[in-house]
Amino acid sequence: MRLGKTLLFLSFFPLNAQVIWKYATLAPEGSSWGLSVKKMQREIESQSKGALKLRVFYGGVAGDEKAMMDKLRRGLLDMASFTGIELGQVVGDVRILELPFFFDNERQIDAVTAELFPDYEKKFAEKGLLLAAWGESGFVYLFSKKPIRTIEDMQGVKIWAPKGDELVKTMLMEFGLVPVYLGFESVLPQLETGGLDAVYAPPMGAIGLQWFRSVRYYSKVRLAVGTGATLINSQRFSSLNAEHQKILLNVVRENSRELINELRRENEKGLQSLEKSGLQMVEVPSSEVRKLREAALRVQEKLAGKLFSRELLEKARKARDKVK
Repeated sequence: MRLGKTLLFLSFFPLNAQVIWKYATLAPEGSSWGLSVKKMQREIESQSKGALKLRVFYGGVAGDEKAMMDKLRRGLLDMASFTGIELGQVVGDVRILELPFFFDNERQIDAVTAELFPDYEKKFAEKGLLLAAWGESGFVYLFSKKPIRTIEDMQGVKIWAPKGDELVKTMLMEFGLVPVYLGFESVLPQLETGGLDAVYAPPMGAIGLQWFRSVRYYSKVRLAVGTGATLINSQRFSSLNAEHQKILLNVVRENSRELINELRRENEKGLQSLEKSGLQMVEVPSSEVRKLREAALRVQEKLAGKLFSRELLEKARKARDKVK
């Protein structure tokens, strides 16, 4: 009789019950980011033999970044990916990686990210979040309706800026650009109607968002790096068994690294595609680059101790300067 009751119980609560893991991203389903998520989805399910399944909410279906972060922290989402802008609202120190003219090449990006990752892990853990993997959208360029070669050319130019982002606000104003605060969905209409004169984005971002169609030039100077990360609700992660935890983290981190490498290649090709489509490249004289770098240093000093810690800034500088 007791055996019968046990079998009846197990029929309703199987030992290998499937776990549904809810994940949200702003990335469109058909984009490079979206295709990477699909690959991650397949690998998680395959390695767990179907016991762990990813349910994905693409393209902002789960809300904007702020809504996604709120749902993640409340446990309504298990995992989500964010840009550096929203990450910085939780841990301001991450914005060090998006400082203007901080990096000259991708080797420096990798060195600094590796150096600071443990610090970021600890800071997100204090907020109840697990830093699963770091991401990157690539070097950011200035796209404009008129050629911008000098810092004087920037004066008074109306450029898109995300609302509430202290780093972008400080950077643009130091360069003499006029920030116009808009959501992503409003940028293209404002470019088309004259509400904006310029935008900044990685090449693939300008293509994917169709911003390149409403500008004529891009300045050949790398302003900054677009970053991002995938976060997991720590409490929800602890509810997984050890095997599923290992599978989830390994797959997310491997896919993140692969996506970074792929986007770097695509951004290089993207610049070539933009030039072929008629976008004109504007050379920025070395004397002007020096002026921009001096302005960028002033941005760092203004925000150190305010948006991010000076200690981590110095740590990032040391890691960067070891790499040529």
